[in-house]
Amino acid sequence: MSMRIVLISLERATERRRRMAEEFARVGLDYEIWPAKDARTLTDEDRAFVDRAARDRLGLYPIPDGSLACTLSERAAMHDLVRNGPESMAVFEDDARFEAGLPAVLQALERQTHGFDIVKLQRRNLRRPFIPTTSLPTGHRLGRVRFSDFGSEGYVITREAARLLAERIPRMVRDMDHELSYFWENGLNVLYVDPPVVREDLEYGSQIHATRSAERLAHRRARLRRPTILARRLKAILANDLRRRIAFRRLLRSDRTDTPAGSR
Repeated sequence: MSMRIVLISLERATERRRRMAEEFARVGLDYEIWPAKDARTLTDEDRAFVDRAARDRLGLYPIPDGSLACTLSERAAMHDLVRNGPESMAVFEDDARFEAGLPAVLQALERQTHGFDIVKLQRRNLRRPFIPTTSLPTGHRLGRVRFSDFGSEGYVITREAARLLAERIPRMVRDMDHELSYFWENGLNVLYVDPPVVREDLEYGSQIHATRSAERLAHRRARLRRPTILARRLKAILANDLRRRIAFRRLLRSDRTDTPAGSR
């Protein structure tokens, strides 16, 4: 397989790396470790990557250090893909767990990278309606989730999509899992695998995100005491939902008329 397979993990997360080595060995996949940015050692330059003005306009809380570190890590891996190839890369976080069909799905995706920009290998909310667009020879299907699903424990991205993502979103506005899923903003063709071949290990949540929940809760409580920010947030949510629904309907119409599903 020529597809690049990358595990993003902190250097100090030795137990997690051991567990992931077992996961990769169990399904017979070779991989490389991409060293994750440590939230404990973020620099002023790292923090300047956040587009704070855009986040203020959207009424968003400050980015937790763990989320910033994760986004910087995945962005760096994507930049390396753009510079050095190959034409596609599978990215995994260190809280991913694999189903037996993962290698076959990756091989199938490698043979048809013209049909997608990003393929999410996992879904967090299986109750959301799934609309199939393509069948894989593995018995799995590719399709869309109404209207999107978050999580970045495992996904495949093409080299061209990595380039476009950096070009269209040059600085961080949202977490990486949102950046990847917001097709109505990034303009990319984002599909999902059904049934999923990657799942999140809830017992060993990503160490890169270790402080995110506590930081978000503190920021959310602070925001509720500031009506102006809350109003901005509400306006952004309504506008975002409208754009998402319109873009999703356009994609479904495109799928039904067999329009090529490349980069949009």
